[in-house]
Amino acid sequence: MPKQIVPGFRISESCPAPECNLSEPDVEEFVAELEMYFDLLAPAFCRRDQFGWSEIYLKGLLGDTQRKTSERIALDLNENVRNLQHFIGQSPWRKEPVLVVHQRLLAETLGEVDGVMLIDESGVVKQGQNSVGVAPQYCGSVGKVANSQMGVHLGYVSRLGYSLVDSQMFVPQGWFEETHAGLRKACGIPNDLSFQTKPEIGLKLLQVAVDRDSLPFQWLAADELYGDSPAFRDGVALLGKWYFTEIKRTTQIWPERP
Repeated sequence: MPKQIVPGFRISESCPAPECNLSEPDVEEFVAELEMYFDLLAPAFCRRDQFGWSEIYLKGLLGDTQRKTSERIALDLNENVRNLQHFIGQSPWRKEPVLVVHQRLLAETLGEVDGVMLIDESGVVKQGQNSVGVAPQYCGSVGKVANSQMGVHLGYVSRLGYSLVDSQMFVPQGWFEETHAGLRKACGIPNDLSFQTKPEIGLKLLQVAVDRDSLPFQWLAADELYGDSPAFRDGVALLGKWYFTEIKRTTQIWPERP
């Protein structure tokens, strides 16, 4: 008989739940390695205090805090809430230098010439209407249309492992209408930002990764949301990369190139 370990979830006797068998020295070693890794990112921050708050935020994301808000993280780590909120929301630091270091480290540890880039989206359900890009849209995490934020993400996978490479917020077309002008200003959306489809965002993330020329790869994989866009597929090909994407079963193709 399957054994119920939590309500609504059953697991067979032949596949027991995993047990945490880490010793205290194991955990201490992990912490030391995490700090060594994080020190490699220090040059990406202009000020030492920003680097310090970014380390606190990272520890909060990796900790056992249930709600990963800046306020909850600061309280759980006995830090100043307003200082962490300022670092996340107002502190002027750029993500590009961080990504440069991150992707260089990925290349050193996971890089293979036939690596694969992955493009997909992910949604987060939101209750209010004031978060950047929030709107009723299909949210995969709940499997239906919901009031949510959506991001397009670029991942990397090789025989050595996998990791997230880059991300960009998807801002629905309705946010660029005059009715949202006040929200755009309040959320700090750049005045020169224009509407981009998810395939356009995905192709842009891929183009930037190619321009950095630090992470080797040959393949791109994506689902039909991206594969159904001829401009997306052609854009990948123009970068000299091979793609493996889903397309609708009703897609018509030429048996021979016309």
